[in-house]
Amino acid sequence: MADDAPTYSYPPIPPWRIQLTGSDRDLEDLAAHHALGRTRVINFQGEYFLEADVLNALSDPKRVSERAQVILGVICGLAKIRSLSASPVTAAAVVWTDGNGNWAGQLSLPSMHYRVVHGTRYLDGANLSEQIAALAETNEVVRINLIDFLGERDFPRLRRITRAILMDLGGSIKSGVAEVVRRGWATDPECTRIDESMNFGNDYFLGAHARQERAPDQNQNPVSLGETEEFVRKLLARWIDSKIS
Repeated sequence: MADDAPTYSYPPIPPWRIQLTGSDRDLEDLAAHHALGRTRVINFQGEYFLEADVLNALSDPKRVSERAQVILGVICGLAKIRSLSASPVTAAAVVWTDGNGNWAGQLSLPSMHYRVVHGTRYLDGANLSEQIAALAETNEVVRINLIDFLGERDFPRLRRITRAILMDLGGSIKSGVAEVVRRGWATDPECTRIDESMNFGNDYFLGAHARQERAPDQNQNPVSLGETEEFVRKLLARWIDSKIS
């Protein structure tokens, strides 16, 4: 990485960048939604890099890597809410300057993939990504849920995210469900069916609890894992939007 530093970066010549790899479509999506602000994805000479103001004061590339993985998790989790697909975006290396504006070295990173998805789009308005990334810096529940949404497709993960949202909305699961229904985000029967499916799974995927715990009248019509994931994606989008509206 001995190329001259770009002159159009905002802010100019940050001390650290994270080199990204992935499909052009997914990288272009991140760059389009994070062009400016405190967290940015830029295209320089055909390569994509993550920049973040919070990295600028750090002095150790390993610390930069650790912090950058969290930031990447947030913005890729947000991208997954925006739309539906399964392409990975990877943090490939930490790149740094020599203090004189020249890119002088890099630390390669272990592969860590984040699914970035495309389809029905949520949270896709102008400047929303910048606002949500800033919110995630100070709101631990938002930050953890965005990162958690990138995890393996299973019912326990979706249940964990949903319950975090319900607790945030109402202070308890029951009150949170009532608030979801009050806001028109879902009906009470929908919430019950989704909750039972996340708890006990279906014929193909295990839930968060052992099936022996299921009462005879519970989970008689389980929801598919795909439908549950889409329900949680919409719920996440509406919940996050309510925090920035």
